Parts: sequence; C-alpha cells; structure tokens
Amino acid sequence: MIGGDLHTRNVEKAVDKLSTIIPLFLASTRFYDKGLDLYSNKLFAYVDKSQSKLKVVFIKNVPQQDPSSNDCGLYACRLAKHISNGVFDMGLIYIDAKYHHKSYATIM
Repeated sequence: MIGGDLHTRNVEKAVDKLSTIIPLFLASTRFYDKGLDLYSNKLFAYVDKSQSKLKVVFIKNVPQQDPSSNDCGLYACRLAKHISNGVFDMGLIYIDAKYHHKSYATIM
C-alpha cells in the first residue's frame, strides 16, 4: 500500500497547486468582474437547496489504456459510467476497448 499512499500524496499536492492557480487565473482574467452571479444560493431556483461542499472521492486502481492507443475518450466514458454507478474501486474492472468501441458505435 506504500505506492498507493505516495500516489494519494502526489494527487493531493497537484490539487493543492490547482486550488491556488485556478482562482488566481480567474481573477487575473477578470472572470469575476463579468457580472455573473456565481453564488447559487442567491438564485431563486437554488434558495431551498443544500449548499454543502462537494465530497472528494479517490478512485482506486483505474484501468490504464495501452500507451500506443488513442482510447482516452473511451476510458474516460467508462470511468464516468462506473463512478455514476457508485463504483470507486476499479480493481476488478477490465475495459475491452474493441468491444466498447463497437458498443458505442452501435449506440450512435
């Protein structure tokens, strides 16, 4: 589990950096001055809604695509599907790229 702990720390460091960089970027590009109401609790449709913070969940054992493939979109779609179904440990998930390409092509 040592590798997992190291991975978690690396992810946390990256998120910490982004949590500083993104607001600075938005402020420097005057995003906040564009007259957008960014506070949903003030919008009529959201007055009675919960304003709780997002829950952060770390996904474990995410399947990786073959380095020579261009299947990142396929892997992102499959990951989103599993997350939306509450599966956060991908250790037992196998992604057969050829099968899923045919499946999505059939749907489209």
